[in-house]
Amino acid sequence: MSHATVPAPPGIEIGQRQYPFAWMNAFLRDGAQEWKISQQTLLLILSVPFIVLFAGAASALISKGLYKWFIGEDKFAETMQVVFYTTAFVLNFILVRRLWQTDQRVIASLYLITLAGLFFLIGEELSWGQRVFGWGTPESLKAVNKQGETNLHNIEGIGAAFKWIQLLVGAYGTFLPLLVLRNGIFERYKKTISYLVPPYTLVPYFLMLFLWRVYRNLFDAPKRYYFVISEFNEVLELILSVGVALFMIFQLRRMSKKADFKLAADHE
Repeated sequence: MSHATVPAPPGIEIGQRQYPFAWMNAFLRDGAQEWKISQQTLLLILSVPFIVLFAGAASALISKGLYKWFIGEDKFAETMQVVFYTTAFVLNFILVRRLWQTDQRVIASLYLITLAGLFFLIGEELSWGQRVFGWGTPESLKAVNKQGETNLHNIEGIGAAFKWIQLLVGAYGTFLPLLVLRNGIFERYKKTISYLVPPYTLVPYFLMLFLWRVYRNLFDAPKRYYFVISEFNEVLELILSVGVALFMIFQLRRMSKKADFKLAADHE
């Protein structure tokens, strides 16, 4: 009598044989445990950068008007960037307070630097209130700012520096989580480093910006598609802003879980 062999589901090892997608199952399992969320919620977090990327590309393919609504000044992408950076700013402020109160003052000081950086990003996106209050641009600044506004990132020369800074930010969030947090060599310092480096599940939010800036910083956009490509950076910046906000949420959740554990231990 013959017996049918029941195949093992993805991610199950039998002897020395590992079935397809085992790495994906392990990735989702470990990531969900790290976030303290379900794997379905983690899948949603992982899908957001791809959804935003697809939406930006689709708007460009559908019509120029829709694309301008998506990436234009004070339109969807820029408005949402301000929303997510402001969210990250508030959460960062809460993190600084909690870290300071728990005597982790060196890390709190580093988060203060991030807080200042977020304040600067929000100010630049809003042209330091010019778009809100409608004041005029000083003539000296209007002469060198390609959009005639009160900000730095549109000034010739300084704007190029911002592009390289974006590349470094993308590289930071792409490579450090993989090289440091997933490397046993740094296990001794993992607790401290994990406050400063995004979890590896947020790598897509930084990787997309990194790859885009490598392309844009080193190569010229085709003339035929210059407008679409030159403005597509707004889509990548939106993805980054979501990633930064999620990083702050991750850190607050991590600290809350530790606080709950400590409170439970104190009552035992």
